[in-house]
Amino acid sequence: MPRFHYISCFNPPWHNETNVYNAMTLQGCDVRCYEVTNQHDRPGTRGRPAIKPGDIVFTATPHRILLSELRTYKNQGAKLVTWYWDWLWSLQNREAAYLPRLLLMDAVFSTDGSSSAEYIRRGVQCRQYLPQCAAPEPRLRLPPSGTKKHDVIFVGSLWTPDRKELARRLSLRWDFANVGAGPRVWGRPLSNACQSSSICIGTNFRNDEPGYWSDRCYVVMGAGGFYLGQYVQELEQTFTGRVHCGFFDGLKDMEEQVEWWLAHPAEREACRLRGHALVQEQHTYTNRVTVLLAKLRSLGILGGRAMNHSERTRSG
Repeated sequence: MPRFHYISCFNPPWHNETNVYNAMTLQGCDVRCYEVTNQHDRPGTRGRPAIKPGDIVFTATPHRILLSELRTYKNQGAKLVTWYWDWLWSLQNREAAYLPRLLLMDAVFSTDGSSSAEYIRRGVQCRQYLPQCAAPEPRLRLPPSGTKKHDVIFVGSLWTPDRKELARRLSLRWDFANVGAGPRVWGRPLSNACQSSSICIGTNFRNDEPGYWSDRCYVVMGAGGFYLGQYVQELEQTFTGRVHCGFFDGLKDMEEQVEWWLAHPAEREACRLRGHALVQEQHTYTNRVTVLLAKLRSLGILGGRAMNHSERTRSG
């Protein structure tokens, strides 16, 4: 079994990489973590295990690793693999930072749309689509008494003009709050906020790219909130509208949908519970890492089979 050298961001603890690491270790992978921002924290330094042929250098932040460093790992016989979650091509300067590194990779996993055409056009032939996911609450517990209740909340920053307009419209008609715009909320505080609000509204960085949407839908439903989000093509292949959550098209439709869902609490509650159950069953980090490992085996990057948690426990 090759060793994974995971060079990425692990602090603060809500970073996706920590959840990926936990899922990989549960499946029996040998994973060593290195903080990407610390150039002295690398394989072979300070008593850390050195790269061996067949090892995998894994990262969610390829743009933050020097090209010369990646070439060194490759020359030492390592396979280079990345799985990242943020939109790539349409963000300023991302192509210049990412592309030279992606061209060195043996496998690229990303969430930015189901089509690989943009990658292929730029010469990256090894891109795989792997959607986002969540670390859901294992069971739903009611928020503590006295927790502030709202009609609608938005989790995250209102940093774009369309999000600011969304907040303005919602504030005019309902009790609206922006949660996690400053210090990020996660874990139990996030679950409390989502479950004590009637509707958790959602938008995406882009709403016109099939297969690309914010992880907010997984996170909110995983936290036990009712999610009403901007529709993106192919989202219905993951969640069914009015079964697991709600969808809207544009701001006018958003207002109509909010009004309808607030007037139908029984339907909203049934959706909330079904959405949480679906995320817990199908859209966890363990689910996604299972797919990632299977794909690495099919590509010949990862040989053999990782032990699952019970097998690893029995083997000591």
